[in-house]
Amino acid sequence: MILRLKNFIASTRFKTTLWYSLVFLFLELLLGVIIYIYLFTKSVGKLDSALAAQANAIIKIVKEKHVDLDTFTPDENYQNEEDLIWDLIYDIVVFNKRNTFIEISSGRKIIFKTDNLSGNDFLLPNLALNRKGPFDFVDDSLGSQNIRGYLLKGGNYAVLVAYPKEQIAQTLNSLTDLYVLLAPLFLIVSFLGGAVISSKSLSRIDAIVKKTEEITAQNLSEKIPGGEFTDEYGRLVKKMNEMIDRIRTAVEYMNQFTISAAHELKTPLTILRGEIEIALKSHKTQNEYVDVLKSNLEETIRLIKIIDNLFFISKSDHSLISIQKVDVNLEEFMHSIVNNFRYLADEKEIKIILTLEKNIIVRIDPGLMKQAITNLLDNAVKYGKEKSDISVIVGNFGDNKFRLDIVNTGDEIPEEALAKIFERFYRVDLQNSRKKGGVGLGLSVVKSIINLHEGSITVDSKNGRTKISILMPV
Repeated sequence: MILRLKNFIASTRFKTTLWYSLVFLFLELLLGVIIYIYLFTKSVGKLDSALAAQANAIIKIVKEKHVDLDTFTPDENYQNEEDLIWDLIYDIVVFNKRNTFIEISSGRKIIFKTDNLSGNDFLLPNLALNRKGPFDFVDDSLGSQNIRGYLLKGGNYAVLVAYPKEQIAQTLNSLTDLYVLLAPLFLIVSFLGGAVISSKSLSRIDAIVKKTEEITAQNLSEKIPGGEFTDEYGRLVKKMNEMIDRIRTAVEYMNQFTISAAHELKTPLTILRGEIEIALKSHKTQNEYVDVLKSNLEETIRLIKIIDNLFFISKSDHSLISIQKVDVNLEEFMHSIVNNFRYLADEKEIKIILTLEKNIIVRIDPGLMKQAITNLLDNAVKYGKEKSDISVIVGNFGDNKFRLDIVNTGDEIPEEALAKIFERFYRVDLQNSRKKGGVGLGLSVVKSIINLHEGSITVDSKNGRTKISILMPV
């Protein structure tokens, strides 16, 4: 039970649900903060506008009536200055909902204040008269709440209109209480919603996992369904199917490679075994034993060549071949290789004709390039007709490249085989091709070496003449 709980907590489904819930809750809190700030700003703004309008109206009336309090004398209508001012601003004070605190001064003298300020000296004398516009203040004699005031000066008069911010605070506190009550509900709803959404969205992942578990080395031809969609899951399935195709190709290649290698290694080993068994079962002359040893040596050399080629191809596949390029005089290099082949060509009365431009300096790996050209010349001699010519032509090709052509006369390579001739273990089904030896690795090795030199190789076979062309950068 504990293990299942741990696995669930570690699952993407749980993490997705949790993240969805947290994001949803964060957005709800962010929305609450934005609404709180918006309501506070709007409420204070409206209060300031109302206080400013009231203060401006009072100043305007006092100015328009040309009230001169310095020469004021009591009469039957007004017993004091405050009565006069009250009569002037009565409509403004009574019909304005925000008429909580009002005080008017002339100079340093208070000439009017509302009844709720009786006996209170807080306003204009206590507040610096250099204030102007809206401001907040607290006065213990009026309560503990913040008070929003608006001070306006006009001529010799100063008007202070104030209103407690208690109503605004109560509204915002109610909003806060509401969000505190709704937060758990939002969290529960977001968690359930996240669980449903993650379950729906990850159900396709479960289907992919299930199908992937069913695919083994024996059924790599099967596909994971869903690759036709263009969303993230569809792209994932498409890439997984492409990966399975690559694995299938690799497995098929390995199977083919193993079978071909085993088959090619089996032939010389079988010959070696047979000749050795015959030699052991019967008495032979010294010359006969020498012939057996020579035959064994030939098969041993063949085995070594097969293993060397296999080893080279394996290193090439894993990028383990270290290429060491040096400047080489192509004329001297080609002469040394061709001269080594003349004795083999003489056995079939084949003439090797070397044609090359002088003073061509190329940057190559001499050992690897010698192996590649040797393999090509070996094939040209092996499959060439007796008493024919092999042309080796080397020259500049332009764009800082050189070209090497090897042309021989012999059996024509079928057109359908030209595209496969560089594949491993592939041999063209020519007359007596197997009798001439080889396991179909030579041209594959040549291709790998040319690729390491950033060059290209092509084959053309028509009218009994086969030409292999190598194009490489100087």
